[in-house]
Amino acid sequence: MGILRRISMRMDRQAQLMGAMLERLEVDAGKAGLDGQGWRMENAIWSCISCADSDACERWLRDQADSKSAQGPQFCLNRTFFARHRNRPKASGCIIEN
Repeated sequence: MGILRRISMRMDRQAQLMGAMLERLEVDAGKAGLDGQGWRMENAIWSCISCADSDACERWLRDQADSKSAQGPQFCLNRTFFARHRNRPKASGCIIEN
């Protein structure tokens, strides 16, 4: 297998893993992409592409298949980025008085 084919396969795999992680952690990719004029998302993408823990990431995603985890795995270089951009329910504006 040639080097270009291996690079292409790696990029495809990492893109799939990052997409799955964004979905699992309920990250709003559109809003995240606007943070820092897009450079924070770019950094997150490059971190994923160069990650040495792809197999662990794949296992974590598989093991968490039935849950929406509050945080990404400890080994994830993008854990803080993902946490910062999670979709959070909007406050209803209701005030409860005792």
